[in-house]
Amino acid sequence: MVVLAVLFMLFTRRITNPLGAWSLVFVAAGAVGNLIDRVLYGYVVDMFDFRFMNFAVFNVADVFVTTGAALFCLYVLLSPDKTIMTKAGSNHDDTAGV
Repeated sequence: MVVLAVLFMLFTRRITNPLGAWSLVFVAAGAVGNLIDRVLYGYVVDMFDFRFMNFAVFNVADVFVTTGAALFCLYVLLSPDKTIMTKAGSNHDDTAGV
């Protein structure tokens, strides 16, 4: 479902900024990678296990999802194009009371 939403956002050009687009591509790629593991093996294969420190076990797809999500958050917070918020269906009037 996430991959379909990302593809919709990209192909309808709702996200045109390269940072926003690439962050969504990262999320979609990670989701597809984890989906492939689930279909082939029934579970997600984790490959990075750092025994020398107490840290979660993860795989490359997890890195893509996490990096993409963090970059998308930066894109939303730092984007000069504030229509991202209005396209989400917000009817809040920011000029009220001014």
